[in-house]
Amino acid sequence: MKEARGAEERREAPPRWAAEEEPQLRWATILKIVTALALVWAVCELWQFLILCAFALLLATTAEPLVTWAERRGLARGVAVLLLGLIGVALIAAAMFFVAPPFVEQIQALLHNLGGLSRHVVEQVRPTSPFFAGVLAQVFELPHSPQVATWLRKPLLWGQVAVGAVVASAFAFMLMLYLIYHGRQTYAWLLAYMPRRHRQKMAETIPEVSDVVLAYMRAQIVTTLIFTAFAFAVLTIFHVPASLPLAVLAGICDVIPLIGIVIATTPAVLLALTVSRLAATAVLALYLLYAAFEGYVLVPRLYGRHLRLSPLVVLIALAVGGRLQGIAGALLILPLVAAYPIIERIWLSGYLGDHVLDDHSALEQAAPGEQPAVVDAVIQGVPHEESPTTPSESR
Repeated sequence: MKEARGAEERREAPPRWAAEEEPQLRWATILKIVTALALVWAVCELWQFLILCAFALLLATTAEPLVTWAERRGLARGVAVLLLGLIGVALIAAAMFFVAPPFVEQIQALLHNLGGLSRHVVEQVRPTSPFFAGVLAQVFELPHSPQVATWLRKPLLWGQVAVGAVVASAFAFMLMLYLIYHGRQTYAWLLAYMPRRHRQKMAETIPEVSDVVLAYMRAQIVTTLIFTAFAFAVLTIFHVPASLPLAVLAGICDVIPLIGIVIATTPAVLLALTVSRLAATAVLALYLLYAAFEGYVLVPRLYGRHLRLSPLVVLIALAVGGRLQGIAGALLILPLVAAYPIIERIWLSGYLGDHVLDDHSALEQAAPGEQPAVVDAVIQGVPHEESPTTPSESR
């Protein structure tokens, strides 16, 4: 009887390995899940603030070489940052004093004469393209539509927009100065959260990513200023109305690759039609000529080998960034995409095969004349050391 009862208990008792492998939800796991969800919620709630901080970080990275240069000349870092802040305030004040009054005056004149200007443009276009003239007539009627008029008459609308823009700009400017002055201490404090075994990789990543961001911002500032001045000169020569606002629009749109030139050219050509067809044709031709000069001569020299992105990658990046956070996201995503080869080489080399790194490096570093041969070598799986047109010395 005892043997039968013992055999029956052994059959009913679960095996020891089953009890050991039974999944258990521990409190530490629950705490990690709750913390992760809280972080996701915080990022979603603070997304606008994080975008503002990202712009401040871009500005700080751009201005850091100026402060370093001043330190090498014997100035203390605090004094150099203070001088940088004073120069920035002086430039903003000069823009508000010299640029803002004529800018607002020309905008007001354009809005006041918009009806007559729109009719003139439609009459200029109608003989050659009646359909396009009808489309333009409907577009020019949009500012007078009831929906737009109601939106513009909302109480305190423009005041809220102006105050919000001023506060955001002031915060980004002050945060930029703080990051320049206390940037290393802040970086060290945040780096303490990372395991020590990864800090050497961070030490390699940050300088290279900073070089990419610096090249991007430096090129954007230079091309924006040049295109603004060029557009203002062209529009002034041909007596196009609202030349200063159109020039400022051209400089802003120049920041957006590929699409920006279309946005900047369209209103300039339409308002040039109020002068004459010759003026509109000349403005169109000169804008396109400058776009070709900037894309094939100016930008490669300014970017160097830092931001060699294909047009397809730029379009996809702009679409993703714009979908996530509008124009701000489209602008911020480009240096991040350009920094991906650095992340891949330093952080992902242990997970990706050597052939991935070699092919990507060859495609990235190939000169324009060598690109077809390098692409063919990658497609055919030919090692680049054996490729006759891309010897290993060129990599």
